[in-house]
Amino acid sequence: MRLRFMNSKKQSALAALAGGVAVLLGVQAAPAFAEETDALKFSVSQTLSRDSNLYRLSDDEPDTGGKMRGKRSDSISVTRAGANFDKEYGRQGIHAGLSASRALYRRHTDLNNTSPDARLRWDWGIGDHWSGVLGYSYSESFVGFEEAGGDERVMRRLGRATGSANYWFHPNWALGVGVGSVRSTYRDDQRPTDEYDARETSLNLTYRPATGNRIVFSLRNENGQFSERDKQEGSLRDWQQRDARFSGEWQLTGVTRVNGYVGYSQREYEYASSRDFRGMTGSLGLHWVPTPKAIVDLSWRREIGADQDAASNFAVVHSWILQPTWVVTDKVRLGATLKTSKRDYRGTSPDASWTGAARYDRTQSYGLNLQYAPASFFDLTLGIQREKRDSKWDDRRDYDAQTTWLSGNFTF
Repeated sequence: MRLRFMNSKKQSALAALAGGVAVLLGVQAAPAFAEETDALKFSVSQTLSRDSNLYRLSDDEPDTGGKMRGKRSDSISVTRAGANFDKEYGRQGIHAGLSASRALYRRHTDLNNTSPDARLRWDWGIGDHWSGVLGYSYSESFVGFEEAGGDERVMRRLGRATGSANYWFHPNWALGVGVGSVRSTYRDDQRPTDEYDARETSLNLTYRPATGNRIVFSLRNENGQFSERDKQEGSLRDWQQRDARFSGEWQLTGVTRVNGYVGYSQREYEYASSRDFRGMTGSLGLHWVPTPKAIVDLSWRREIGADQDAASNFAVVHSWILQPTWVVTDKVRLGATLKTSKRDYRGTSPDASWTGAARYDRTQSYGLNLQYAPASFFDLTLGIQREKRDSKWDDRRDYDAQTTWLSGNFTF
């Protein structure tokens, strides 16, 4: 009853809030709030693929045992459905996403799995001087056999929380702090000794000119722990990592943009100082559009066991990826992918008994893809990829594999 005495501004504010909450919760709002649903989009995709060497077996290794007997190849169907919400409310921005993927294997039905993915981010701002981000993401992903080894399904769960605050003491300059935490676990307690927690803090100086470009200089500290590993000499249990890095994105010319970070990292292990790391790290991407018919994407990466690595072993990953695209017509694109990567197990190797000097795997892959987009809300992609790994510590880790796929994506 008291709502009758509220002024129109308060009533409008409550109505907008109710509409926003309804959209976020997936509840159908009243017609008065219909415009809020413009920010809500749904997507459904279906991918059918054929893998010639599902378990990533060496050519010299007979496939005569266990679940892998005579069944190197398999056909996989992956169905994905999701929803995304992106909306700006003045100085505030709300971004959310929720999806789930269902993978079905024709032969190896024990590998069938469902993987959820969720994210929520609030880009906040107060007045002309304060801004920041609060966010959380959670995902479950199937660890490929090139990383997991063996013939068992391994599902990794990764949760990340982040927060930051910046004070803009000048229209183009800001000082800020950031905090974050990462927790990596495995479904069904499959790999307890590979589960870890990490906490990070950073001090940041941001330069953002009116052009919209951005450069951030950060001093970062990270403390991590594999809590289920023993406290003993030589154990990669507790670590501290310190970084100094430049990151951001910059439009170099009208057709060239770069983004990512580059810096210097120092990681120290409490019980294994002989495996400490010092050196340059980074992840950079170049997007170049030399002509309306040509697009070139080039990326470089050198990192220490980053979150995107499915395996939790400490390793320095160094990779290059080249992806040229030819815009045949407004609806057809032909693309290629060339990738080379080296995983250097300086801290440990997948086999703890290995004592050789060289502990690295080198992987190369190349492929083609053809995309057809008859409408802005629908596209089809046909692709083929060839992959080969050469291991310098165990010939049994060498493999060749070919994957072909057809996928369709529908957004509404």
